[in-house]
Amino acid sequence: MPKIAQRSIETIKQQVNLVDVVSPYVQLKRAGRSFKGLSPFTQEKTPSFYVHPDRGFYKCFSTGEGGDCFSFVMKMENLEFGEAVEWLGKKFNIQLEYESGGPSREEVSLRKQLFEIHELATDWFHRQFLESDEAASVRTYWQEQRGFTMETAADLKIGYAPAAQDTLAALCAKRGVSISAMHRSGLFYAREHEREHHRFRARFRGRLMIPIRDVQGRVVAFTARQLPQTPDDDPAQQAKYVNSPETPIFHKGRILFGMDHARTRLRDGDGFLLVEGQLDAIRCWTVGLHTAVAPQGTALTEDQVHLLRRYDPPFVECLLDGDSAGRKAALKYIPLAFKAGLEFRYLLLPEKADPDDLLRENGASALESLRKSQRMAIDLAMEANLPQERPPTTHEKTSALKNIYELVQQVPSQVAQEDYVRSAARKLSVDPEAALRDFHALSLLHRNRSNAAKTDPARPPSTGDALLTQATWELLWLLLHHPEHAQRIAQILDYHWIDTSQAAGSLLNRLTAELREGMLESTDNIESIIQSDTERQLLADMHTRDLECESPQALIQSCLQTLYRNHLNERKKSLEQKIANSDTAHSEQKSLMQEVKSIRQQLAKPLDFGL
Repeated sequence: MPKIAQRSIETIKQQVNLVDVVSPYVQLKRAGRSFKGLSPFTQEKTPSFYVHPDRGFYKCFSTGEGGDCFSFVMKMENLEFGEAVEWLGKKFNIQLEYESGGPSREEVSLRKQLFEIHELATDWFHRQFLESDEAASVRTYWQEQRGFTMETAADLKIGYAPAAQDTLAALCAKRGVSISAMHRSGLFYAREHEREHHRFRARFRGRLMIPIRDVQGRVVAFTARQLPQTPDDDPAQQAKYVNSPETPIFHKGRILFGMDHARTRLRDGDGFLLVEGQLDAIRCWTVGLHTAVAPQGTALTEDQVHLLRRYDPPFVECLLDGDSAGRKAALKYIPLAFKAGLEFRYLLLPEKADPDDLLRENGASALESLRKSQRMAIDLAMEANLPQERPPTTHEKTSALKNIYELVQQVPSQVAQEDYVRSAARKLSVDPEAALRDFHALSLLHRNRSNAAKTDPARPPSTGDALLTQATWELLWLLLHHPEHAQRIAQILDYHWIDTSQAAGSLLNRLTAELREGMLESTDNIESIIQSDTERQLLADMHTRDLECESPQALIQSCLQTLYRNHLNERKKSLEQKIANSDTAHSEQKSLMQEVKSIRQQLAKPLDFGL
């Protein structure tokens, strides 16, 4: 997604009232200058969710979560930051601008037109499906052969693309759609000289049209199903399914069919149901399995798995064919799932069984018997490395376990890693603790190799000291609530004093650098340097928590003293370790010892930063 200009983000923050953003999700009541209501993130009977419209932040005291309008939309709609900004811009009719190096005004206009042309095409295809004589047999096919209702067709805006070459192009020309938008939409074919004369030929002809939507529900592409009336001169006449080509608004490897439908129906304890095709997903919805999604006619991609992970499901059920092709697809999913920290469960159909027929005949209950014999990802991964016709030898067991170790290395949770290793060992009748020791040895080897490439001996290790963490947080709070001291703090505070391994330290370092270099006039403009949702939540915490502070100068002095003394102590430890381990010349040893002495003298002096 192109980078949205900071001025547009600030415009939304300034013009949008957070109460208006939150109200559709939470019934709010005024509480002084703020508003309160029941938390939308958890079940509670006593309101603990507060919105502070003057500050532009919310805080949920039952979960500890907080943030601004972007954080709230990201949480409630499960969107990335850029998607949340676009969502708010559209909802509150704020025109977005993009950074230089991002899309030009023409490109932004093109994206807008592409969404509009897909909306126009969706409505037109759907009207053809419902009303045209040419589509009479298609309506029969939809209801009698596919077994779907017209209500389902209406809900999904199922369409029909007429066999004529130029009817949709004529409609677009009549509606004033630009030549550029028609060319880039993926809905037409045209040679360059033909485009100049508005002579476009429809890509989809005589086919059943299934709209593909992004997570916000906008139609971005189509899947077209072959029918008897698909004309012979169609370049893709022999293909049963034809998808839209990639366009500026459609990247098939990044979209899961049905995610806009499934994500809003995901409840606590529910997992996604991953099926192979769009019509399989639609079938699932009609029998009550509303969390079904499908790839776009290709193998599952890392981006699609990331999209699943965004909604934090407890598991993903994969309904796949039980033949060898289905098992091969299952094995390809496993590394992606492990890397994302997702638990994939496999519901393998009997060979030659069709999921659509199974669900039409037995409804959602058809999955219950499959769930009783479901296979976990670790089981399939292990079996792929073992002989099927005889018991494995010791060498085959250890080889299979080594492959499992390599696979499990990618799992982000150590608890899950150990559970997978123990499970694999038990199934092989191997001592789980011995297998775990082997796994840890391999893990240590990988870590040592990785650390050897990354280690910077000049950087002292972070102490993780609680006092240091508190001082960093308090100093950041003081910068925000007492901006009159901001420039003085920025001039005194050296970046070497700050532990940037935590969000507060990272933000403090960036903020003081921007103030020191004149990039920010005051801390009121801190929004422009926020880089993550973690920092947004931290900022919300800063704005919604009060710090007892009789004298800001005294507290600033205390915080600076803590950070400075920590820096000196860390430097002293580093030098002392260097002296103890060094075989350098006497003159260098003497120099190091002199520096240690100097640091001790500095630590012994009372510190006054002149505040």
